[in-house]
Amino acid sequence: MKPWSWALLGVLLLARVPSLAQPAGADQGLYAYVGQRIASGEFPYRDAWDQKPPAIHYTYALMFALWPRDAVVAAADLLTAAAVAVLLVALGRRMKGRLADGGGGLAAILFLLFGNPVYTRLGGVRIRSQCETFIALAVAAAVLALVKSLGVGQDWAHGRRQDNLRWSLAAGCLLGIAFIYKYNALVYAALVPAAVVWLLLRQPGADVETTTTERLVFSGLGFAIPTALMLALFGLAGALPDLYEATVRYNLQYSGETYAGPAGFIRYLLTFPIGEARVDVLWLLGGAGCLVLLLTAGENPAFLLAPMWTAVACLSIAINGSRGLPQYFVQAAPALALSAGLAGALVWNRTIWPARVVLVALVAIAAWRVTPFDKAIDYTLYDLKRLEGRTSEDVYLSRFGGERSAERAEKYLALDQAKLGALLQAKTSPTDKVLIFGFSSGAYVQAHRQSASRFFWSRPVIVEFNAGKRGYGPQGLLDDLKASRPRLVVLQRNDWELEGIDSAGYFLKHGALSGWLRAEYEHAGELNVYDIWTRREARASGLVSRPSDSWHKSRSAAPGWQGARSAHSGTM
Repeated sequence: MKPWSWALLGVLLLARVPSLAQPAGADQGLYAYVGQRIASGEFPYRDAWDQKPPAIHYTYALMFALWPRDAVVAAADLLTAAAVAVLLVALGRRMKGRLADGGGGLAAILFLLFGNPVYTRLGGVRIRSQCETFIALAVAAAVLALVKSLGVGQDWAHGRRQDNLRWSLAAGCLLGIAFIYKYNALVYAALVPAAVVWLLLRQPGADVETTTTERLVFSGLGFAIPTALMLALFGLAGALPDLYEATVRYNLQYSGETYAGPAGFIRYLLTFPIGEARVDVLWLLGGAGCLVLLLTAGENPAFLLAPMWTAVACLSIAINGSRGLPQYFVQAAPALALSAGLAGALVWNRTIWPARVVLVALVAIAAWRVTPFDKAIDYTLYDLKRLEGRTSEDVYLSRFGGERSAERAEKYLALDQAKLGALLQAKTSPTDKVLIFGFSSGAYVQAHRQSASRFFWSRPVIVEFNAGKRGYGPQGLLDDLKASRPRLVVLQRNDWELEGIDSAGYFLKHGALSGWLRAEYEHAGELNVYDIWTRREARASGLVSRPSDSWHKSRSAAPGWQGARSAHSGTM
């Protein structure tokens, strides 16, 4: 890579620094809360129920241990992006061949430029440091280990058997790590036999010291190591049944909700890349790059690895379901960038300068038409303003959460969630348990409070997953609440639109839940989308006051408390 390329990569990374001002998103609040419970000696699923496999929760436990602020979410995302960019440069150097020099550097630039979360809604809050962010890093590292194990870019005749097997083991281990972030990442394991068979068949006499069987065995062993450690950890804690119910059964139900059958899955798999290419230039360039590399794989067999990686990433996305959630597509960004970078370098080195000018112009026009650069610049400057302290926290947070009204609100409202966290911290003690029945787990994290139930968010209860089975469904929630007797109960309104009912509506319409609440608690007021209920003896003892009394007056006097709702309610 040229010095100017490294400088450009540095500038693109610096452009992400203002995102450190952003709050953690709603999903990130789930991971952070479970991470908080892990730090307290508890176990995911048994003590804090979430559907994601455990790697993300332990990652967040480590992140918040190192830096217990929301900024750690954006910081981890930035560092992961930097690591992926370096891996793409290394992959490009290995796979470039004679005519694709510079492909790795171009891939890294495209990844950082067009893979920036800031182009998405709410400035990228929802997709930073998601499972797919770390899956992308693990798989990119695994692909590099794979090409090293196969001697791509080296003298095949001088491959060392010990090194080849060591890299095969590393590739499998990294793919195993991706798997325990999300089980749909299992499909990436197909890259190993596909690459091994393809490249060795295309290189007669290559590396005869290491057999295909040995490579596959060592890769499989590497994959098994993280999985075995995960099972051993939960087995020793007696939490394997909880792990299975949450991360296998629930996710099968969740994914299946979007497909009518196998035909629906295949239809989505074949059509969503086209739909993404219409609105995301990285998908457009990556798709075109895959076609170029497929046509030139005969000249350099290693070129086929990038389209293979892209295809497997698409399969992994489709397994998640057809909801089209933006975080699902993050995992494909490195593969698309590598395909586009290698193909771009290949075409550039084969064409004369007039054709190069046309090529650059076409890419620039496509990027300008589908990439919201204005939104990205606006949010970056807005984040920078907050980072420099030139705007208040309330005014800043009011922009994250979309349009709010009395009739309709969203699951994630950063300002309201922050104010709920402040309320919990001010009006309960560290030993008190509370229940937030909704999708605002970040308030637990901010207040350092423990949920009164392992169902610290409401959707598993609302969809009545495993209802009728001991410890699950509304009865399981009620049993937890009776045992823990929370100091406060918070019911969130207008949060699960697709389910046809919100958390507050479900709780108050359910006979047993509503009866328990009304018998032992009284409604103490509202905090925008939250209904606050206090335990009767807590009110009688004066430990908790109405939201409409002293605490409400103090919060309403804060900058932006009333005005923020109207001043910054637009969807960005």
